[in-house]
Amino acid sequence: MNRNSDVAKGTIARFVVGICLLIGAACTTVAPIQSPATYIAGNKPRSVWLTRTNKSVVRVDGPRMVGDTVVGAVSGEYTEIPLSDVTHASAIQADKGKTILAAVLGGGVTVAAAAVIFSHGGSSSNGGADTNADTMTLQRQF
Repeated sequence: MNRNSDVAKGTIARFVVGICLLIGAACTTVAPIQSPATYIAGNKPRSVWLTRTNKSVVRVDGPRMVGDTVVGAVSGEYTEIPLSDVTHASAIQADKGKTILAAVLGGGVTVAAAAVIFSHGGSSSNGGADTNADTMTLQRQF
């Protein structure tokens, strides 16, 4: 197998991995939470976005419920936000429609990449030249 073929296969493999990472990210969406206290306690999300009564939106990382208060980090600082000060809450959640679409597209990309990789699997830039040269060299030695 020649070096150009190995480089092409490596490039295609990196491309497929990149597509898979993008597809994984595409399977989620930021969606509203109907009951923030129940959702945070039950799902332990990585982050939630809270709209406060003053219309500001804050991202709370590592949120947890302590009574009726959301506790977590806002811009790296420990913060407590009472639910009475929250008018809207959202979190990253799975999106079934995007997941199905991503799976179909990912499968297509994977099949196309495999077809490209394996369509050149038996070719070599050397052809049979090395074998002939070796045979001729051996004949001259005897």
